[in-house]
Amino acid sequence: MARTRARVGLTAALAAAVLLIGACGDGGDGGDATGDADGATGAAVTMRLIAFRPARLDVETGTTVTWTQEDAGAHTVTSGTVEQGAAAVTERPDGRFDSGELTTGQTFRFTFADPGTYAYFCSIHPATMRGEVRTT
Repeated sequence: MARTRARVGLTAALAAAVLLIGACGDGGDGGDATGDADGATGAAVTMRLIAFRPARLDVETGTTVTWTQEDAGAHTVTSGTVEQGAAAVTERPDGRFDSGELTTGQTFRFTFADPGTYAYFCSIHPATMRGEVRTT
């Protein structure tokens, strides 16, 4: 009887662990393109541990990228560059896109209609959070 309870408990614990691991995703960088129901392609970037993951993404023109904010607090997805000087960080937004502040669980989407290189940063953490989307 005690062995049966121990097996049931162990089985339940293993099942819970499998569900938890599955809910956390595969640990990948989220940069794979996927097809949407309407035939458009999409790619994903997460904001986690004060970083964009992946930091660089290569996609085809016409791809919609979705950024998902997973950290506590807030981040932005602001197009442009950052200059890091000895005494200060200077943000240089270019006005192509800006998510505004995203809190935990919120997303931002942008479709890259033209080929090129699109640098972006978090305006709250510009010294550490920078990314780039390259379209062909």
